[in-house]
Amino acid sequence: MIRDALQARWESTLPAVLGEEEPVSYAELAQRAATLQAALPHTDGRQTAAIFLPDGSHFLAALFAVLQAGWMAFPLNIHLAATELSCLLNRAQVSTIITCRSMRPICEAAAGSCIHAPTILCTDTLRSAPQPLPDIQRTDPGAPMLLLASSGTTGHPKLAELSEQNVAFNVAAYLRHMGYEKYRDPSPRYALGTPFSGIYGLLVLFSCILRGFPLYAMAEGFTLDTLFQAAQEHGISHYDGGSVAAILLDRTLGRPIPYDITSLRYFGFGGSKVPDGTLSRLSAAYPHIRFWSGYGMTEASPLIAQPFRGLPPDKLDSVGVPLPGVTVCLETESGITDEPEQQGEIIVRGPNIMLGYYKDKKATEEILRGGWLHTGDIGYYDSDGYLYICGRKKHMLLVRGFNVYPEEVETCLQSCPLVEDCMVYGRSDAPGTECVCADVVPAAPDTSPAAIQSWCTGHLADYKCPRFIRLVEKLDKTPTGKNKRTHEEASQ
Repeated sequence: MIRDALQARWESTLPAVLGEEEPVSYAELAQRAATLQAALPHTDGRQTAAIFLPDGSHFLAALFAVLQAGWMAFPLNIHLAATELSCLLNRAQVSTIITCRSMRPICEAAAGSCIHAPTILCTDTLRSAPQPLPDIQRTDPGAPMLLLASSGTTGHPKLAELSEQNVAFNVAAYLRHMGYEKYRDPSPRYALGTPFSGIYGLLVLFSCILRGFPLYAMAEGFTLDTLFQAAQEHGISHYDGGSVAAILLDRTLGRPIPYDITSLRYFGFGGSKVPDGTLSRLSAAYPHIRFWSGYGMTEASPLIAQPFRGLPPDKLDSVGVPLPGVTVCLETESGITDEPEQQGEIIVRGPNIMLGYYKDKKATEEILRGGWLHTGDIGYYDSDGYLYICGRKKHMLLVRGFNVYPEEVETCLQSCPLVEDCMVYGRSDAPGTECVCADVVPAAPDTSPAAIQSWCTGHLADYKCPRFIRLVEKLDKTPTGKNKRTHEEASQ
């Protein structure tokens, strides 16, 4: 189980965290965690601790300490405003916030608005002295271990409760699917381009802990240069993170790379869809690197589907196959099916599915129905059992009788060299139909909407092309980095 994996690393001198002033070993993390665990308030009953720290060794030590104490860990996005943070602390009934000196002021402001002000501990002010490594508090593996904010695209977070069993199942599946032995990768070194506070980051983080792999955090201010430099200086072999890395790499094809990146052997993507055709081009350009995307969501801990140790060249636009032991079907108007070429809402059941939303029975019953997790995503299987994602059910637009998924148009626009970022939405065109609109952050100041529309005509079906494009400086994002789809544009 996860907590046992922490204990297995206590005396390991293997590097755990790369990219800081000096590599931090697992043994050093264990000592930091022991110091922090000793400082946790001694209270009756199981408590919840919020972790409000940047990615890195202090975050890992805090996570070790909270889980070793048998508490529930509540990792939080460090970009939250004080009011957002206060709301989450109140809803989760957090008793302790673990943070650092630079972030203490925002924590104090948030705690001051809480019904019951939590204790604030700063990892970088505790006196680190040799500590006897504490016993791990044994807890029910089916009880909540992680509390995670799952905002979807509405900006209103729900708090998903994940058990140790949920997470351990997915970690084991991830490690099996990676095929380290097949590809002769016995000691990979990971770069993580997604925050530690999200379930994707935590999945990779726990996987590295279980196997003793070193990790390099680079979600903040990610650039290809930082990744390539890390590969050259630290021998990074594996990258897991958002699709932005694939998009940026695709845009640089044919340009010389002023770094030695021969150590790179794997790029995995999640969070949002990689534009179709991108991974095929990257695989052709970098034949020594494996590129693939998986599929999941916070409520599934997170993996639902992933390539199993590789993908055939004609399947690179898929998200692989369902995890063994997880049933993935499609709910259509005519019923539930797993037949090929039948488009429907993806529904899932298995040991990876969350316990529910914390103290929110109504929201839990809305998403967990009839024993199935209703993802809200639309997808289909091909004839070989590979799963493909189309978009979100609730975002679907009806354009001249055709279904259009904004996410599909967005992934296409993101591959356009004129576009830095975008959000696609609908506007009423006539009773019962809509037209496609897009807010676009241009890649250059002289970019025009007409130039983007012209590019779209060669890459999208006519009914999918945005009829109205508005250039904006930035897009509103949720705390988890997704577009806020307020649809205010429809009234403008």
